[in-house]
Amino acid sequence: MEGRVLILAPRGRDAAIAAGLLARNDIRAEVCADQVALLTALRAGADVVMLTEEALVMTDPAALTAWVAAQPAWADIPFVVLANGTRAPRTAMATQRLADLGNVVLLERPLHAEAMLGAVRSALKARHRQYELRDAADTLERAVVDRTRDLEAARDSLEIALDAAAMGSWDLDLVTGDARRTPRHDEIFGYATMLDRWDKDMFLNHVDPAQRAMVDKTFDDALKSGTLDVECAITAATGESRWIVAQGRVRYGADGTPVRMTGVISDITDRREANAQLAQAQKMDAIGQLTGGVAHDFNNLLTPIVGSLDLLRRRHKDDERTQRMISGALQAAERAATLTQRLLSFARRQALQPRAVDVGALIDGIVDLIRRSLGPSIVVSLEIPRHLSSARVDPNQLELALLNLAINARDAMPGGGKLVIGVGDVVVDDRNGVGLQAGSYVRLIATDTGTGMDRATLARATEPFFSTKGVGKGTGLGLSMIHGLAAQSGGTLRLSSEPGRGTAVELWLPATDEAAAGTGEQSAEPVAARRAATILLVDDEDLVRSATADMLRDIGYTVIETNSGTQALSAIRAGAEADMLVSDYLMPGMTGGQLINEVRASGIRLPALLVTGYAAAGEDVPADVMRLAKPFRQVDLAAKVDELLRTAAVGRARLKVVD
Repeated sequence: MEGRVLILAPRGRDAAIAAGLLARNDIRAEVCADQVALLTALRAGADVVMLTEEALVMTDPAALTAWVAAQPAWADIPFVVLANGTRAPRTAMATQRLADLGNVVLLERPLHAEAMLGAVRSALKARHRQYELRDAADTLERAVVDRTRDLEAARDSLEIALDAAAMGSWDLDLVTGDARRTPRHDEIFGYATMLDRWDKDMFLNHVDPAQRAMVDKTFDDALKSGTLDVECAITAATGESRWIVAQGRVRYGADGTPVRMTGVISDITDRREANAQLAQAQKMDAIGQLTGGVAHDFNNLLTPIVGSLDLLRRRHKDDERTQRMISGALQAAERAATLTQRLLSFARRQALQPRAVDVGALIDGIVDLIRRSLGPSIVVSLEIPRHLSSARVDPNQLELALLNLAINARDAMPGGGKLVIGVGDVVVDDRNGVGLQAGSYVRLIATDTGTGMDRATLARATEPFFSTKGVGKGTGLGLSMIHGLAAQSGGTLRLSSEPGRGTAVELWLPATDEAAAGTGEQSAEPVAARRAATILLVDDEDLVRSATADMLRDIGYTVIETNSGTQALSAIRAGAEADMLVSDYLMPGMTGGQLINEVRASGIRLPALLVTGYAAAGEDVPADVMRLAKPFRQVDLAAKVDELLRTAAVGRARLKVVD
């Protein structure tokens, strides 16, 4: 108990006198009958012990001395000892007993009351200071515990953050050369368990030999600059090649000598690959924009060529030589048109007409052509389940993609082999490994037993104009076209190949619940006009417009030509009669989609056919507008016009146009 003085004076009235004196001066005092009672009271708590020297003689003080020795580190209870007051020298035993008590104030009797009070008050004050030191020590200890807990929490958070970032930390002692580090550090270097020791030389031994001298110099420079930032290739303990970044800061001693370097290390292999893919994608997009524009202009050039050849073929039916020449020219023009389709497909700008397609039926319909194209030395096997979801894709482009895959397989198997074409339904979730949105897909897989591709070739396989077939044996647009078709259709293309083990091409296409539509047979001859009808034709390219007008007039239609959307609107407002609108899409000033919207806004709804050599479906094109891709044959144009005129609403007002 704080503020209490214990008194042990077994002889005479010393105890009572001392207790009374202390009580009169507001000091709590308690008289103990013997040493046992004193020890009991001490364990309950006291600030000062006052005892007579003879009390130490009458009873063995060993128990009291043991209690004194067992005090807490902060405590040293004061003893006020009243000496015998004799002139005889104190014995060695008596001196030792006083020394064993430790903090002793010795008062010779007889003594004045003020001397006793002063000694007790000084002892109480000293004891109070001990309590203050105890409280300060407790506060400091609690602060140390709290700070230690905070540091441990911060360290744990840092380790979690570093681990989440796939980073390891390290601390290099520049004096001894040894390094402390986290387990992630050694994992990055390919070690499943931490090594017993690590130093700079071990680090350099993992660095690519071509970069080792540069990395070593960077470390040396960091000792002067205070900062380390190095990116290099390493060979992990597993033999795998990786790229890492090491960053650190140098700490210096009082004399400016570098003593430690502390930092982090991270594996950036995936990031470098992602950056390379991004750069490749940006390059592909730039090439795509270029090829898309070229293909658009090329289609505009091909349209009058194909149209004029069609007209010549019809007008010289009886001339066999002329027919043969025209047929050769048309074949060349169709090959050029196919090339532009591949360019637009790679650029993802072809005018796709996706619909629900039975992929199994489509393959069955084209497999004979594939077998004839591959020859008897290559076996074509189909693995198509009976019940298969429909895929949403442009069937014509899908057929072209299958033919390209077959031709690639044939070229990879010059000595013969096997091509397996399989189809299946696949459902993927949000965390799929093919980069697709969650949903249902139809996966088409073409696997050959050919020569295969190494990693470098595989990485460039979908690049436009990249080919391994040699000069003059391929355009290098086959896989890039298929890749563009897959991406534009909402799917993806995946390749896997190894030298000597063949190639597998996976074409993922979105599945649909729509019923697959059948493909009708197309007539070899254009459909003639069933009745007199006037077509308002709009195209800014004179050659294209003229050829298109000639094709329409040849099958019995009247054609009014305008070279822009603005001119067409002016003619409409002036008044004349027209049964249908045929317009190019990309035109200066006003697109074909905007023209159709303007016409409809005036209250006139007449059949409209949109023609394009670039992107048939812009945001400004109404969803119900029929489209025709350039270059087109006369038979295609005639079929579209005939279909629109036949399905036009009964009683629809004719459009009046001034020629």
